Amino acid sequence: MYLKSIPFNAPAGFAVREATSNDVDALTRLWYQSFYTSHGFWQAVTPDDPVTRQWLNDAWDLGVQCGPSVFKTWVVEDLAKNGKIVAFARWHVPQADGKQDFPLPTYPAHWDAELTDALWGGMPRNRLDVMGTRPHWMFEFLGVDKGYQGKGLGYRLMEWGCKQADATGLEVYLDATIQGRPLYNKWFGFQDRKILEFPLRPDGFKEYYMMAMVRPAVLKAAADRYPTSEAVTDSNGFVWESESARQ
Repeated sequence: MYLKSIPFNAPAGFAVREATSNDVDALTRLWYQSFYTSHGFWQAVTPDDPVTRQWLNDAWDLGVQCGPSVFKTWVVEDLAKNGKIVAFARWHVPQADGKQDFPLPTYPAHWDAELTDALWGGMPRNRLDVMGTRPHWMFEFLGVDKGYQGKGLGYRLMEWGCKQADATGLEVYLDATIQGRPLYNKWFGFQDRKILEFPLRPDGFKEYYMMAMVRPAVLKAAADRYPTSEAVTDSNGFVWESESARQ
């Protein structure tokens, strides 16, 4: 369950709402902007072709159809651009029985089967190893339009779920990439739990891994817990909301 009393603190000029089935093309666009150019691994595991784009569309739609008791999929709209969707995030809502068996569409036949299992099968295996059946929040996906990075949109999407977790004393789980890992620790207190390594593809990409991270449970009022910075950028200028929560 989630608390409706915890709102988003959207930056001025933006609005946040729940995603619908009509938004899936925009979510896929943001997926490719956030992942595809960040590392050759993503180009190998989710190639940019019509079949893969349809698979992603179907994955977002399945989440919407599961309903808000299972997934909360949020989109951020630019009010000055007729509601253009410029960011999104998907959270797994805690389940009383710790259930983690959530649906995905059938994998396309032309995908690399070994990489597909390592990613889409490896992440839930890691999660089960780390979290067991304890109820918890999971920050699953995050994408921000390249033209809107540095405006604090990804930070706000993460902040909402952390406040939800704090209000009920639950842990938060995510899978972090190399780029996102230090920033999740710095800004929200996530801790390393278990590495997820992927098979090498010498002709496509070199070593790549992800890290299962957990934000420990606290029980505090869901207010005044986070900085109010409009942009979250590290000392090297890396704007972390350009990456996905499955980083």
